[in-house]
Amino acid sequence: MITGLGDFHSSQASDPRRISLYLTSRGWVPAPEPGGTLWVSHTGEFEVFVPKSPRMRGYETYIHNVLNTLATAEDRNLKQVVVEISRSDADVQYVRTRPSGDSGTTPIEDGVRSFESLHQWILANAVSASSDRHRLVQPSRKPAQALDFMRTVRLGPTLEGSYVMTVYIPVPPLLGQMALESAELPEAEQPFGRRVSRCLHDSTAQAVAAADEVISLGRGVESLTKRVGSGVNANLCEALAGLSGGTSEPVDIEFSWALSRPVEPTRPLVVTSNHSAVLREAAQELRAQTPVEDVRVVGAVVRLHREGSTGPGEVSIAGIVADDQNDRLRRVWFTLPEESYGIATQAHERGATVSVTGTLARRGTRHVLQNPGDFYVLPD
Repeated sequence: MITGLGDFHSSQASDPRRISLYLTSRGWVPAPEPGGTLWVSHTGEFEVFVPKSPRMRGYETYIHNVLNTLATAEDRNLKQVVVEISRSDADVQYVRTRPSGDSGTTPIEDGVRSFESLHQWILANAVSASSDRHRLVQPSRKPAQALDFMRTVRLGPTLEGSYVMTVYIPVPPLLGQMALESAELPEAEQPFGRRVSRCLHDSTAQAVAAADEVISLGRGVESLTKRVGSGVNANLCEALAGLSGGTSEPVDIEFSWALSRPVEPTRPLVVTSNHSAVLREAAQELRAQTPVEDVRVVGAVVRLHREGSTGPGEVSIAGIVADDQNDRLRRVWFTLPEESYGIATQAHERGATVSVTGTLARRGTRHVLQNPGDFYVLPD
């Protein structure tokens, strides 16, 4: 591993596959040789040998020579070359916040909120990319494809320049790929990671555009609802509004696209404090208007009511929605058939915790669970 340039970037840039992607993107020509590949610059002025395996004797010396030669050939400093190689097979998002205090640091409370919102931002777009069905409020139970994808995403080291969070989304090259094609494949043929990255960029751009309409033209929540097909939803709005960590400063978002799947460069996006205020309010309104399917509520029975001593009855529990990012305590009303109502009565008397699933909606100031089912008492 190369030393002196930061463990993360240096270890990533020492990988022969990433180096080969980078050399290909710069027009170097490969020629197989025993133990590796000899690469010649397009001008013929420079050549480097890239070993096939890190286990090869003298591997680190070869890699040092590759990186120093590239820095000389491109007239750039070594650190710039290392950082660019390290992200050659990943889409990288740079989220720049502006907290008070020294550059490269952030207050812990603001930092926790920013990172939680960063996670929600990526997850919301992974859910959008995994389904053709677009919803104004995403279900609490996330698709398996989105959850599996989240396990592949990596946080990179934070950077100075205020406080910059970095996210690495792996984007593998085509099987057997020997050259980098400039033309993009149809979305359905792109790896899932690239589709999520595209969603991150496009949905954020659309959400900012919608907020601009609200601010400059005085329009309402319809500016966001008409963009649901572009990935704009309550989950995305909440995430974008929270990236600043509670400060009133703008957030800059830059997108670096993997060399393994080249695309046209995109401009940075800016989420201002005015945007955040609009998106936060819009998320609340969208949630208030939109029933959420397949919700599980866990809590304590706090009220029971029915007409007569038999038949169905109304139940109210104070609890939380499972998998809800906000983890808010709610009072939820629903109607149970006679047998389940009896179980709810016993749970109320014992102070036991219960679970129920259904579609969560608002009726006036009440949260109502429609089509309740799978009602049971949790073990003590």
